[in-house]
Amino acid sequence: MKIAVTADLHLTTYGEHPERYNALESILQQLKGQGIDTLIIAGDLFDKNFHNYSEFEGLCRQYPHVRMYIIRGNHDAEISDEHIAVPNIHVYSIPSAESFDSMTFLFIPYKEKVSMSEQITACETDIKDKDWVLIGHGDYYGGLKEANPLEPGTFMPLSRENVSMFRPHTVLLGHIHKPLQYENVYYAGSPCGLDLSETGKRRFLVYDTAERKVNSCGLVPDVLYFDESFVIVPAQNETMLLKQEIERRIASWELDQTDHAKVIVRVNASGYAMDRKAVLTTMKEYFDRFRYYHGDGPSIDDLEVGTDYQLNALAERAIQLIDEMQWDFGAEEPDRELVKLEALKAIYRNKR
Repeated sequence: MKIAVTADLHLTTYGEHPERYNALESILQQLKGQGIDTLIIAGDLFDKNFHNYSEFEGLCRQYPHVRMYIIRGNHDAEISDEHIAVPNIHVYSIPSAESFDSMTFLFIPYKEKVSMSEQITACETDIKDKDWVLIGHGDYYGGLKEANPLEPGTFMPLSRENVSMFRPHTVLLGHIHKPLQYENVYYAGSPCGLDLSETGKRRFLVYDTAERKVNSCGLVPDVLYFDESFVIVPAQNETMLLKQEIERRIASWELDQTDHAKVIVRVNASGYAMDRKAVLTTMKEYFDRFRYYHGDGPSIDDLEVGTDYQLNALAERAIQLIDEMQWDFGAEEPDRELVKLEALKAIYRNKR
């Protein structure tokens, strides 16, 4: 049996955010094509303080063959089974276990001020000596923590130690909108980016109960956000190098030409340049085909001028060494771009 999993749609009205409804419908259409009749939504189906479910119900009635299992998230914590009047939908407001094929799925809806492990402990008799899958909504602490940029703080935490103790075969979570995997713990991510912090193509997951395996299915929603920052190092060929990097970035989006109309992008250049005007012109040449975030064009507000050839040579060598570094950039460490900017500031600071 194959079971689809998504989360964090944050539905409001169709008029306000049609792209979110269309992302859900895209999932349902793919399920129909793949012969999958079960969809789990791991929390935050609706946005905060939204209680009009009629448009969601209308969409679900078009796909009566798909059974939907929904757990509460921190945004839709008031939703209950009595609120949704469609027979193919079941909402879990308390921890519950369900059997799919030979696998037990433990549904842990969000509850404020408790940990996921506390809720699992209360259900230990349901999972004892069984192969089981955890469906939850909250923060996973497994090594480095991935923060939710939209919601600072801790929400219903689950630790690596909890996973080792309770031994679920697979953990499928909502709350973090970025698609992630830590060993056997997965975040499907939101199927449609909500803002500029959620970039690129999206996905939903499919769990195969026979193979005990998770597969990713790609989605190209109506809106695709990208946030591209370029660190400029002053050189005679700086414009050529920028063009090459822009082409590489756009290729890394892995979009068909037909999807370019969906792109909303923010673009900026920082660092030091010999020709700031040429940098701006180059970015506009490549990115003016897309829509800009808030209508703004490329920004060079943080791009300064570097014309000292000795310092420029030193800067070029420093950036080369940073690119060659074998270091875990990002997460709790500074990302590579920030390290480059700080190196450039140190080189050019005494020139002012």
